[in-house]
Amino acid sequence: MTNDTDGAPMKRGRRAEPITRRTAKNGTAAYTFQLDIGVRPDGSRERQRFTFPTLAQARREYRRISTDVAAGTFVKRNPTTVAEFLIAWLDGRRDIRPNTLAGYRNHLKPVIEHLGEMTLQRLRTADVDALVTLRLEGKPVAQRDKRGRRAAEVLAFLRSQPDGAQFADIYAVLGNSGIKALDRLVASGEALRPARGRYVASQPADPQRPKIPGGVTARTVVSMLVIFSAALDDAMRQGLVTRNVARMVKRPAIKHHEMATWTPEQATQFRDHVRDDRLAACWLLTLAGLRRSEILGLRWSDVDFDSDTVSVAQGRVVVPGVGTVTGDPKSKRSRRALPMPMEILTALRKFRVQQASERLSFGSAYHESGLVAVNEDGSPIRPETYSAEFALRSKSAGVPAIRLHDVRHTAATMLLDAGTTAIATAKWLGHDPAITLRVYGHVYDDALAAAGDALLGRTRATELR
Repeated sequence: MTNDTDGAPMKRGRRAEPITRRTAKNGTAAYTFQLDIGVRPDGSRERQRFTFPTLAQARREYRRISTDVAAGTFVKRNPTTVAEFLIAWLDGRRDIRPNTLAGYRNHLKPVIEHLGEMTLQRLRTADVDALVTLRLEGKPVAQRDKRGRRAAEVLAFLRSQPDGAQFADIYAVLGNSGIKALDRLVASGEALRPARGRYVASQPADPQRPKIPGGVTARTVVSMLVIFSAALDDAMRQGLVTRNVARMVKRPAIKHHEMATWTPEQATQFRDHVRDDRLAACWLLTLAGLRRSEILGLRWSDVDFDSDTVSVAQGRVVVPGVGTVTGDPKSKRSRRALPMPMEILTALRKFRVQQASERLSFGSAYHESGLVAVNEDGSPIRPETYSAEFALRSKSAGVPAIRLHDVRHTAATMLLDAGTTAIATAKWLGHDPAITLRVYGHVYDDALAAAGDALLGRTRATELR
């Protein structure tokens, strides 16, 4: 048996839960308990008080919270907002290339603008789903405040009191239902009790969500959700949230668009057209499936004429707001040494001789960079310039206009169509083999059918019919 704050005897539950009944001057009862929720950096224990309007709710939450604490899954109340967390998360991403990080920032910008002022722990699946609808359709979704009308009134009253509101004042204005709503707000962290009998709102006002552009593609929205989910996974690992609400949002279906490629005849037509071009060696490397960033980052030291190989060791990319930067290749698989056909090696030798002549012509004004893809004065070719020059060469060659990156698709298609295995094709392109099969599986279907014929004798089965 224990006594409550009024001196009245109170029976403990079967598990002797340390729940205390507190009665205010107006007769309203509340049930509280304290738990050790962790250890502070200085080694001292960290305790937190929890308050609930009913004994049943207090018992239920005591068992849940104590179980979570014992399992190491309890999440402490934390005022970090969505914007604060995402900005810190982006600033800490040192494991990705600058242009990839710029893409992350661009995809998370709508999340920060629309949901940034919300506390991370208050974020719900419905909030993210509403953002998805806004991005796709360009119009917000009206959402009912799940806190309830009375809770909204309590928050408005607390915000109207700069120094906080007294318990008695809240009861006088909003009655017993207001006190119950206050208890719920305290339990959720939306209201705080800085001193005995005094309460304040944890946030000055509900976030004012600015308008963001809508009508974007499903692919853009999916990219936003993928990156946001990755960030929330880290938030879970840091113990800031208990679940990843972005993973619970249904992602819009992405319409499949057939990639544009050249036929082998068109690729040969382009190759013949640029054979005498100053950048012929670079165009041949493009036809061989190298990325633009890999060609523009290629150094003469990466070309080994003795072993007839070209090594991909760095890339040059455009980073919005920064300019062209040189860094590591796109991925670990992108770093590779490729045995080059004699036609490409011959073109590279010719280009090196031509650059030596240009170096003598420009003298001290020549830019020494050690790169293969340079202008006549030795200055590095800018990525956008390389793409523009490719478009001009394609038009003058009389071949269909496709993106520079689509030439890489052309190379992959030709490799698979010629019978090269998916693994070998992936290694040549610097791809994951699974991605190669998924993207170019339609080309590989014929090879699979041939394998089935060899195993099961499809020709003989046809004759038997």
